[in-house]
Amino acid sequence: MKQIAQLSLPAFEVLWEDLRAGSVPYPFDVSQHGETLDERARIKAAVHADLERRNLVRRGRPEPDLEDALNLLARPELRVVALCIPDMNQQRLVRASVVARGGYAVLVTQEDTSITLKSLQPNEIATSLANAMPPGRPGPGKLVTVPAQAFENQPQQEGFRQAVRSAENDDVRIAKQMLTGPAIGNGHFLVQLGQGRTKRDFPPVTWIDTNQGRYSNIETRSGWFTISPADNMGLARHLGQVLAMTSER
Repeated sequence: MKQIAQLSLPAFEVLWEDLRAGSVPYPFDVSQHGETLDERARIKAAVHADLERRNLVRRGRPEPDLEDALNLLARPELRVVALCIPDMNQQRLVRASVVARGGYAVLVTQEDTSITLKSLQPNEIATSLANAMPPGRPGPGKLVTVPAQAFENQPQQEGFRQAVRSAENDDVRIAKQMLTGPAIGNGHFLVQLGQGRTKRDFPPVTWIDTNQGRYSNIETRSGWFTISPADNMGLARHLGQVLAMTSER
């Protein structure tokens, strides 16, 4: 993994506008800087001067590696989004994304006052994104796969009631024990392939942090969910499983 650039939020926003890249993609939160035209002009001039000094912009245009990375963020073939709330009692969010096209991939992370772009190999997507999340320890329990109906509180049809009663086996009890809160944090990975009308979404990888530890949840087949204790490497493995689905076209 190689760092392309670390940009202040005003610098990122100015370059994004210069490239006419459209709306800043989810999950990033970058507001326009400057309330008046004069203030806006001063900010843009200061940003360009600073980036020129850092050799990230030349004659008003981003250096090729940085321009390619920003254009890829705007129009990727594959987009993997990560959003995490480390502490439900605070407003801090951890935001990251990997975008890729062919053999070219970029990890983008947002901190409080900056956005960092790093190039990486396609086989590093899952681990790099998982490592961008806060660390978590696996909670007690084991990997189980259970039907979604097992978590329905009051099924409306007798057939559903029977399915739930029969599903109330050891795996369901273990799953319910693992997911019993309260959750002190949570997060998710979202995988999208393509753009516009051809965009295809894949099963999300979600997780919760509890006082016992971290648990991940992924829909492995229609109506069935795999729940397991997980650290960051466990999250990377689950994300890798979803990424493998993107090649099954």
